[in-house]
Amino acid sequence: MTRPAPLALRRLPQALMVALCSLAAAPAFAQDTDTPDGSAATTLDGIVVKGERAEGYSVRRTSAGTRFDLAPREIPQSVSIISHQRIEDQNLDDIIDVLANTTGVSSTQSDTERTEFYARGFYIDSYQFDGLPTQMVQNWSYGDSGLDLALYDRVEVVRGATGLLSGAGNPSASVNLIRKHADSAELTGNVSVNVGSWGRTRSTVDVTTPLNASGSVRARVIGSYLDTESQMDRYNQHKTLGYAVIDADLTPDTQLSVGYDYQQKRANGATWGGFPMLFSDGSPTGYDESFSANPGWTYWDTTSKRAFATLEHAFANDWKVKLGATHDTTKADDKLFYPAYNDWTTGASLLDRNTGAGVSPSAGFYNTERKVNAVDGFVEGPFQLFGREHQFMAGLSYNKREFANYGDYQVGWAPLDNYLAGVGNFPEPNWSATLPLQSEGTITQKAGYAATRLSLADPLKLILGARYTDWKSEGEGDDRSHTVTTPYAGLVFDINDTYSTYASYTEIFQPQTARDRSGGYLDPVDGKSYEIGVKGAWFDNRLNASVAAFRIEQDNVAQVTSEPIPSRPGEFAYVAARGTVSRGFEFELNGELAPGWNATFGASRYVAKDINDANINTNLPQTTIKLFTSYTPRSLSALTVGGGANWQNGIYYPVPAYGRIEQDGYALVSAFVRYRLSPEFSVQANLNNLLDKTYFSQINGYGAYGDGRNGSLTFTYNF
Repeated sequence: MTRPAPLALRRLPQALMVALCSLAAAPAFAQDTDTPDGSAATTLDGIVVKGERAEGYSVRRTSAGTRFDLAPREIPQSVSIISHQRIEDQNLDDIIDVLANTTGVSSTQSDTERTEFYARGFYIDSYQFDGLPTQMVQNWSYGDSGLDLALYDRVEVVRGATGLLSGAGNPSASVNLIRKHADSAELTGNVSVNVGSWGRTRSTVDVTTPLNASGSVRARVIGSYLDTESQMDRYNQHKTLGYAVIDADLTPDTQLSVGYDYQQKRANGATWGGFPMLFSDGSPTGYDESFSANPGWTYWDTTSKRAFATLEHAFANDWKVKLGATHDTTKADDKLFYPAYNDWTTGASLLDRNTGAGVSPSAGFYNTERKVNAVDGFVEGPFQLFGREHQFMAGLSYNKREFANYGDYQVGWAPLDNYLAGVGNFPEPNWSATLPLQSEGTITQKAGYAATRLSLADPLKLILGARYTDWKSEGEGDDRSHTVTTPYAGLVFDINDTYSTYASYTEIFQPQTARDRSGGYLDPVDGKSYEIGVKGAWFDNRLNASVAAFRIEQDNVAQVTSEPIPSRPGEFAYVAARGTVSRGFEFELNGELAPGWNATFGASRYVAKDINDANINTNLPQTTIKLFTSYTPRSLSALTVGGGANWQNGIYYPVPAYGRIEQDGYALVSAFVRYRLSPEFSVQANLNNLLDKTYFSQINGYGAYGDGRNGSLTFTYNF
């Protein structure tokens, strides 16, 4: 459900995580051995960690997109891996930072606390935690876009429709966050302190220890605290993170993980929307980058708690079974101010550039809560047919999301005669003693899925799969249910030992609330994704490249008619129509170019048009280029240097009364240097927006500036 906007604003809005982290103090990698299930196993001080170790910026194998353990060039979809090493080099704090540096992903802000991510022109709402699927939306902002990266080893992004593993969603991408685990049978860890611009201080402690003499039971604890102000007046942020996980080798073939994470973000001076971008004469307001559109009493606090467990067993016949479960509780508490300043019929601004009159104050006080219970289990392994070995995977999934949103919305409780004079001391409304219920509901998904990877010939593999989903929504008169089958098909041909080519067809569905003439709900929007491409891999899969061309179609999109619904007075019927079509291409090179030299380079271009052949989401870039590199010279192994740049083309937001608000294309340049003073101690400097480019991070009628030039120093001690 969406947060109720002010009355005038109804239109607003790698595999299973078992990657072995290579600790800085370790003299060498451990040795690989074989395990009964055929997967790579790493022996480290008497423990067995199954899965794939991240090396540099890449991984050699991943289960992203299919659940089969494959090399990246064997997956018939575009996949990006943001490794722990890259997260460290770029000093990426949260999921906003990660996705801002991911090929083919772009974002826009609604305000300081809500960042929406898009891929191929569509909103990303499909997320996974260690492969467990869930949906996260920003309407009420439970803090999803601010997830801290301290507890995650890497992030996997599969672009296009991902209905096989994620259930309902948009044909954009699926984001899988892979947690860190207790992967050492000896006491080890690190302590880091990061200080930077705007009074920033971030402290992190990460400790792993055995819990028994053999090291078969281990624990990892991570704690982090961030305290920072910003370039915007009256805005500051405080983030607290706690994470604990116990990993146990119950037998050599059975592993159990149980964990819990706690994240709290307190944002004081939070905005709701942003600042007005135009005066009534159509000229830009031209505020300073430090301008704040909100009084000092505003805030937006969020707290998330996640408990999870994973059990995995490998059989002697190379089959394995994995079961995962999670219980998440997320709460938000916020008091917000909204400067309503325009006529939403024409988009005309009412803000007078001389007197500052024309802004109507509105505010909201909201308490929201969301609970998620999810279970996912699957089996996977090889089988013989017609003299060839193939693979099969099948699983069951259950996800229940409950939400309740309470709020008090007020308008015009005090006069605002001159907005230009500032609103820092504007009075707070007298809120209701008890916040009334705004919306509540429960969304349940029960699903079964299966896929097989058939070896048609030595160089030719065919993946066929499907997911059957029973989707149900209950609450506040929004009782809907759908049963949907989403197919998956991918064909991969190995040209030689380096290159492969592929073609794939995938689907995903998204339920909708629009009704037809009979009063029934329209069928879900159907997202279809077609993709062809070529992939390459070098240096034993330490360097991977891909180029893809895609076409995405949305069908059954609701289109309003002039025909009333007899059973629902005052409502007009909708019909399902062919909707948005997005087409384009993506290129990515990621991994180790040479010993000590890691790099990532991604470029994407898409064009997305609606049923009327008009461009959609014009406030998002259609062309982006993202690159970053790091280099450690052999002659000076204690030193690592690097940097990169993110470029996007021009964007605009239509304003009927004046034309449109435009922003030219721009590039953000970054650089870093790290020096290891001793095997245990290192210092790292990061500079962002090195050229101090002034740009808008939000232009959807309301504006916000992106961060100007800023930097930080990180001091890390490993033990």
